[in-house]
Amino acid sequence: MNPGKLNTRIIIKQLIKSADGFGGFTNTVTTYGTIWGDVKQISGKRDTNNGQRSTKTQVEVICRARTIDDVNANATKDWIFQIEGNNLTYRVNDLFQSELKYYTKIIGTKID
Repeated sequence: MNPGKLNTRIIIKQLIKSADGFGGFTNTVTTYGTIWGDVKQISGKRDTNNGQRSTKTQVEVICRARTIDDVNANATKDWIFQIEGNNLTYRVNDLFQSELKYYTKIIGTKID
């Protein structure tokens, strides 16, 4: 991993369920923190669902392991992230932490 490639700021957010006062729940988004990483778009799959076309874009973020140690691997379904300068939101699908080179790879899919 080349540290010079970690030049994109990623804003990590968390979805939290909170009671709405009427017996149900609502999702709220809170900012967890920011990290620096290398972002690459790895796929862009087109689907047609009920006559409506959509694109599922996947990105790969590589960052230092120590900056993301707080992320619980079992709670990745509750984490989302945004790339600074881009208003698109991505849901974390996979999280791989390498002990060999001390980096973490995050795979995310764009939320429509």
